[in-house]
Amino acid sequence: MTLAASASIVLPAAFATDSTDSVAWAASELQRALAQRDVAADIGPNAGQGLVIEIAGAGVEPTLGVPAALPAVAEGMALYRQGDHIIAWGHDARGIVYALTELADRVRNALGDDLFAGTFPLIEQPTARVRSMARLFCAEEEDKVWFYDKQQWRDYLTMLASNRFNRFALTLGMGYNYPYHNPWISDVYFYFPYPFLLQLPGYAIDVKELSAEERDANLDMLKFIGREAAKRGLEFQLALWTQRYDFDDVPNANYTVRGVTADNLAPYCRDSITKLLLEVPEITGMTFRVHVEGGIAEGDYAFWEQAFAGVAAAGRPVEIDMHGKGLDHKMIAVARASGMPIAASPKYLAEHMGPPYHQSAIRNKEYPPEVARSEREQLSEGSRKFLRYSYGDLLTKTKDYKVIYRIWAGTQRVLLWGDPVFAAGYGRSSMFAGSDGVEWCEPQSFKGRMGTGVPGQRFTYQKHGMPTKQDWRKYDYQYRVWGRLLYNPDAPRESWMRWLERECGDVAELCEQGLSWASRVLPLITLAHGPSASNNHYWPEVYTNLGFIDGSGKRAYGFDMEGPVRFGNAPTFDSALFASAREYAELLLAGEKSHRYTPLDVADWLDDMAEGCETALTKARRSADFGRAEVQRILTDVQILGGIARHFAEKFRAACWAELFVATKVSSLIEPVLDHARRSVLAWEGIAAVSRDLYHDDMTYGPQSWLRGSWHSRLPEMQAELLDIEAMRGGGKTESVQPDAATLNAIAALKGRRKTLADPITVGSDKSFVGGKPFAVSVQTDADAAPVLHYRHINQAERWKSVPMQPREGGYGAEIPAAYTEGDFHMQYFISLTRKGQSVLVPGLERNLANEPYYTALQT
Repeated sequence: MTLAASASIVLPAAFATDSTDSVAWAASELQRALAQRDVAADIGPNAGQGLVIEIAGAGVEPTLGVPAALPAVAEGMALYRQGDHIIAWGHDARGIVYALTELADRVRNALGDDLFAGTFPLIEQPTARVRSMARLFCAEEEDKVWFYDKQQWRDYLTMLASNRFNRFALTLGMGYNYPYHNPWISDVYFYFPYPFLLQLPGYAIDVKELSAEERDANLDMLKFIGREAAKRGLEFQLALWTQRYDFDDVPNANYTVRGVTADNLAPYCRDSITKLLLEVPEITGMTFRVHVEGGIAEGDYAFWEQAFAGVAAAGRPVEIDMHGKGLDHKMIAVARASGMPIAASPKYLAEHMGPPYHQSAIRNKEYPPEVARSEREQLSEGSRKFLRYSYGDLLTKTKDYKVIYRIWAGTQRVLLWGDPVFAAGYGRSSMFAGSDGVEWCEPQSFKGRMGTGVPGQRFTYQKHGMPTKQDWRKYDYQYRVWGRLLYNPDAPRESWMRWLERECGDVAELCEQGLSWASRVLPLITLAHGPSASNNHYWPEVYTNLGFIDGSGKRAYGFDMEGPVRFGNAPTFDSALFASAREYAELLLAGEKSHRYTPLDVADWLDDMAEGCETALTKARRSADFGRAEVQRILTDVQILGGIARHFAEKFRAACWAELFVATKVSSLIEPVLDHARRSVLAWEGIAAVSRDLYHDDMTYGPQSWLRGSWHSRLPEMQAELLDIEAMRGGGKTESVQPDAATLNAIAALKGRRKTLADPITVGSDKSFVGGKPFAVSVQTDADAAPVLHYRHINQAERWKSVPMQPREGGYGAEIPAAYTEGDFHMQYFISLTRKGQSVLVPGLERNLANEPYYTALQT
C-alpha cells in the first residue's frame, strides 16, 4: 500500500518521560527514518491524520484487538497492523524499543511503496538472555579515532540496539596477556585504566605523559558513551581487564604510571572503581580478569575483596562479571559476599570461534597438571586449568550466578562473517544447561595489539573505494545476523534480506548464500585443527604453516602443542567427537574403525563449503549489480574463504597420508602426500592473488610474525615445504621401505574410506533425571554390533565414560548408573555404532553443522 505523506507516532504519557528515555528515543528514531523518506511524523499522545503508529505495552493497553498471545517475558515484542494503523507493542521498555527500531529498519530499507512491508503480525521474544558486544581499545594509534568520535558512538550504539543486542561492553586493559616481565609492553594507553580517567584525591598516582585535559576528556567520553547506551536501552558493561602491571619494568612503555606501590594498589583500585561508578551512573556491570593476567597473583583474594567492595560502595546493583580462566569457587564466594549480582564468563571455544555447540571435551593439554607452573598461576595453570578455555565446572544445578560465554576473535578477525543458520545455532546453544547468553568480541578485536597499531589501518583495505565510513560498518550485515538471531533463532529471513536487497541489488540472494557457506569454513577448521588455543599464536584466517612431517610452524605452535609439532598431530578442539590425523592413522594401522569424525570427513565438509562459495560467485558475476562496493566487499571475502576451504581440505587429506608415512616410513606414501600438498598450495596461491591488492600487506594483531602480515606473506613458507616434500622422493633422500600387511590394509582402508554418518534415529530417554537414580537410554537401530553409549557430567574437568549397550526388543539399551547421577551436575551423552560397516554417530552433526551433536539431560 502507498503511505500518506504524514504519520503520527502515538506516545502515551506513561512513556513520554524525557529525552533520555529509551522509548522516547526509539520513537524519535522512527520519526527520523520516516523523515528521510519524506514522511512527516509527529510524536504525541494523540493520533493525527494519516498513518498511525501506536505504542503499547508495559502497562498501556493497545486500542486494536490483539491478533495472538503476546509474550509475557522480558524484552518480548510484537508488531501488528490493521490498514493504516500499526501497533508497536513491548512487554517492557526494551521490547518497545525493539518494536519501534524494527519499524525504523523497515522504513530505511524499503524498496517498494509500502515503507513497512514485512511480516505482520511479528511476535518475538528472546532466547539468549544476554546478547553482548565487546569493543576493545588496544592501540592508541588506531583506537583513539573511534573512541573520541561522538557521531560514530551514536551510530554504533543505535545499530546494536536496532539489532536486538541488549548489552555493550567497552573493554579496556586487554592489550597484553602477561603484565609482568613482558618485553612486548609498549602501548599502555588504558592498559591500567584508572589514571587515564581519574585524578583520585588522596593518591599521588598519575600518568606522567598525560595532560590533565586529556585525562578529563577521556572521562567525559566515558560519560557520553554511558548516556548514549542508556538512551537506547542498552546495558553498559565496563570491562577493566588489568589491575596492575610491572610499572617499573617496562622500558618500552609509551606512558609512565607513577605512584603505585604494593601498599596503595588495592585501596586505589577500590576507590577508583567506586569513583567511576559514581561518575558514570549508567554503568550496569563491570568485567574483571581475576586470574594472574590481570596483574594480581592467583590466591590473592584480599585484593578482590577490596575491588568488589569498591563496586558495592557505589550504592546501586552493579553486576560483577568474572572472566572464567582461573576462576575458583572461593573467588565466586568473595564476589557473592559483596552483595552485588555476579556472573562468570568462560570462553566459548578457547580463544576462537567454532560451530555453534559447546565442545564435548577440552584438549588434553587443558587438564590440570600435577604441579602448577608457578605460585601466582596456581589456578589458571594448576588446579583450575580446565577452565582455561571452556565452561569447566561452572554449570552446576544449584548455581546462583550467570554464565555468559565470551567468543574471542582468534579464528576470524578481518574477513566478513554472516551465516543465519550458524547464528541461530548460537542463539540456541548460548542457553546450554542453564547458561545465560553470549558476548562476542567484535570483528577487528585486537587490531594493533601489543604496540603494533598503524594510524589509519583499522579499515584493513588498501584498495581505493573499499573502506567504509566507519570501520565497523564493513560488518553491518554480520551484526544484523548475529544480534537478531541470538534474540530469536527463528527470526524471519526478511529481517536480514531487506538490508542485502538494498545494498546488493540483484546479487542479494547470492551474497546471502555465498556468505553463509563461507562463514562455516573457519569455525570448522578451528574445531578440527587446534595447534594452539591462544589467539596470540593461532590465526587460522591468515594461517602460519605447520609442516606435515617436519619443519615450519614450531615457533608459533610449539608452546601449546604436545609434540611432535606437525600438522597431523595437532589436537582437535573436541577430542570426544573429532580425531586428529595421527589418531586416525593409528586406528587404520591397527585395523580399527573410528567412532569419531575423521580429517577426511572434515575435508568433505570443506569441499562442500568451497563449492557453495564458488557457485555463488560464478552466478553473481553475471549480475547487473556485481560491481557495487558492498557486493565486492562480500564476494571477495567469500572467494578468499572458499580458497581457504580448499586449502585446508587438501591439508587434512595430505596429513592422513603423512601420518601413515611417519609411522611406517614406506616411501611410496610420499606421493599422495605430495599430490594433496600441491593442491593445497595452489589454493593458497589463488587466495594470495585475490587479496594482494585489496588488503594491506601487513595487518597487525601483535608483534610476532604469525600475528601480522597477509595471505601472500604466508605463501613462501608453504611453497618451501612443498619443495622439501618433493626432495624426499627417492634419490637416497628417503629409505625405501616395503609395506607390510598392516600398512597395505591401512592404505586400502584409507582409499576406500566411507563417511562417518550422523543419524538422529529414535533414542528413548528422558530429558531430565533425578540424582541418585539410574538413567536409562535406548536406541532403535539395526547396528552391526552393540552400540556404545558415551556419557559425561556437564563438567569439562571430567573425562567421558562409555558402556556397550545391550540387545533389547527392537534395538539396544543401557543405563547410566545411579552412583554417577548423584551430585550437582547435569549430563550429556551420545551413541556410536556401525551399520553395514559404516561408522554412525547419534545424533551427530547435521550437514549444516549448526546443531548440538549430543543429547543433554538436566537434573531436576
